[in-house]
Amino acid sequence: MKVEVSCFVGGMVIKEIVHVDKFEDADQVAKSRNPFCRVVNRKVLVK
Repeated sequence: MKVEVSCFVGGMVIKEIVHVDKFEDADQVAKSRNPFCRVVNRKVLVK
């Protein structure tokens, strides 16, 4: 599944597109790419 994760880092919102099996795993993948980000939003693009 393709998920768009919006992360807040340093006063900016960065959108990451991640490929995961479960929707709940999208937060962990985005956090592994940007360890200091705060997840603001998640949206499924392709299921």
